[in-house]
Formats: sequence, C-alpha cells, structure tokens
Amino acid sequence: MTAHRRRTVSTKTKALTVALTAVATAAVAVPAITTAQAEPPAHVRSSAAHTVKSDVQDRHPDAACYEVQVPVSVKKIGRAHIYGELCRPRQPTRTSKTVQLLVPGSTYNHSYYDMPVKSARYSYVSKALADGFSTFDIDRLATGRSTLPPSSQYTLDSGTEAIHQVITKLRAGEIKNRAFDKVVWVGHSLGSSMAWSQAAKYDDDVDAFVLTGMSHVVRDEEPSDDGPGEDVQFEIRAMDDPKFHGRISDPGYLTTNAGMRQFFYYVPNADPAVIEADERLKDVSTAADSDSANLPPAQSPSRSIKVPTLLVVGDKDQYCTPGTCTPESMLANERPYYSDKAGLKAVVVPDSGHDVQLHKNAPDTNAEILTWIKDAVS
Repeated sequence: MTAHRRRTVSTKTKALTVALTAVATAAVAVPAITTAQAEPPAHVRSSAAHTVKSDVQDRHPDAACYEVQVPVSVKKIGRAHIYGELCRPRQPTRTSKTVQLLVPGSTYNHSYYDMPVKSARYSYVSKALADGFSTFDIDRLATGRSTLPPSSQYTLDSGTEAIHQVITKLRAGEIKNRAFDKVVWVGHSLGSSMAWSQAAKYDDDVDAFVLTGMSHVVRDEEPSDDGPGEDVQFEIRAMDDPKFHGRISDPGYLTTNAGMRQFFYYVPNADPAVIEADERLKDVSTAADSDSANLPPAQSPSRSIKVPTLLVVGDKDQYCTPGTCTPESMLANERPYYSDKAGLKAVVVPDSGHDVQLHKNAPDTNAEILTWIKDAVS
C-alpha cells in the first residue's frame, strides 16, 4: 500500500483484514504510530534512560512505576528514543526479576495493555504485577510517544534494532537501575509478527514469547451484512482526522476512520466503554505495514524462535485457523513455521475477536497467559 492509497470495505471481514496486518507472513514490516499527544523530540540527548512526569504510578499505586524515554540509535534514523512504562512489584521477588516486554500492534500504543477502563478487568499490566512480574509497556519506534521519524524512513530493521537495544538495557540495569534476569516478549497483532523478525536477527534476546492475535495461516470468511458500507473508508490520512489535526502533517500516516474500532471485537462479548476508549486512544499506521512476502514454513523467520512460545487467538479472529478453530488446529497449522525448540502451545479464547485482552473474559485470558509464563521461565 502506498501512502496515498485509499481503502474501502463492504463487510466486517474486509474491514478487519485491512485493519490488521497484511497476511501474516515472515517478512511483515512494522507500521509507524503516533498518539494524540504532541510529537516527541527527534532524539534524546542523554545517554541514560530519561524519566518523564508519570501518571502510570497513579494507575498502579501498589507498584513502583516510571515513564521513561530509552535512548537508542538506529540506521537511517540516527539517535532516537523508545517510550515505555516500567512497573515492578514493590517487594522484590524471584518472579519480579522477569520483565514482560509488552509490544502493541498496528494502530495501537501502550494503552492496549493498560486500558484505562475498569483496570482490574482490562489492564494486563495490573494482572501481571499482581502475579509478581515486572512489565515494560512500550510504544514501538515510530509509534506513540517514541521518536516519530518521517514515515518513509521507518523500516522493520530499524524497529527490531531499537527493541534489541531496549532489551539489552533491561538486562544490563540501564533503565531505572533495575537489571532483569529474564525477558518475556508479549506481543499483539503486529507486535507478535514483529517477534518473528526479532528472533531471526537477535536469537538470544528473549527467554519466552507470548504471541497474541497473529498466525501464519489466515482463514477466509464469508461476507456478512454488519460491516461498513461499500463507500466507507476504513482508513483515512491521520492529518485529516480531527484527533491528529495540527499534530501530524506527514501524509504517510493513516488512522482508522471514525467508528471502525468495533471491528477488532466480537461485540456481544465486549464492553461498549472499552470500544469507546479504544476509539479515543487510537493511533496510526503507515504503508510499511503492507510490506510483506509469502514465504514457505522452512524459510519463515519464526523458525529462529528456539524458546518457549505461546499462541493466543480469539475464536472469532481471522487469525484463528480455517474451519473449526481449536488449540489442536492452531498447532497443526502453525508448528511447521516454528522449530521444535519453541515447544509451541496454543490458547483459543472463546467469544473473542482480534483484541483478546480487551473482551469481557479478559481476566480468564490473562490468567491463562500468566500461568503459562510462570511455567515457561521457572
């Protein structure tokens, strides 16, 4: 997709296909995203993680939380920073030495994992902290409050390189002077497919992967009548959206049109307040998220993953396998794309669309994920 191309959709299935990544493939690229807040500076001058005024501490009063800007340096872009919210239990434990790196998907920022609606139910960060884990909830490079380069300059390589540097600093204790023994990557959608390329380039970075809302085998669905009209654009230029007016002038950034966030959900099992917050907190993407190539399983970068890996998909999500979707069918379809060392496991969330951690059964979903992580890193 080019920066100036427009998309129209006539069904829920088509809308969801557009809004998610391009077909889940090995060479998928990561989009650029920005929040509605003022654009951050082009680079961070400090050589250490810079702390900014925090409101994440207010959301998690029982933990020690910080908003930080982690300096990185990547090819073609130069010096930049990754924004993240680091939280850890106040009482150090063996579990708190494991940090979960939370990587959001396309048109999402860090709020996906810490949705400010009934936080006891919809905040994965809250659940992870309650189970004794530390979390680092980030905006990927060219997303949210992280450095926002010209859309034409952002590449998958720069995104993975930036996260590699963040992981290195987490292990070395260079972020708030807290060194972590283990790093677990928890991704959603593009944040999951990005893990495949990350592992191919930096196979020693991560101790376990939780990949939600993503698969290599994508099912086709019959058109339904509950999607937007034929002439309704699912995406528009961010600069034309009132939310981003005056904040984004790069025509290469796109965002979802008004009212389209509902297509990330199985609405009968979703809280309208969550969908409203999702709409309010939406972000943008660029043409980069359509840069993909279909590769056979043997050539997929996901085969570079050689640590425990959990797949989590909603049963109403297009990324659940064709036909009747079960954990067994997911494993049958996905195992060829991973090495045996991944010890692949799968969870299929009932009555859930693409945003598996933002449906009414989120507490059960998150509990299952956290139980698996405890076993994987013990």
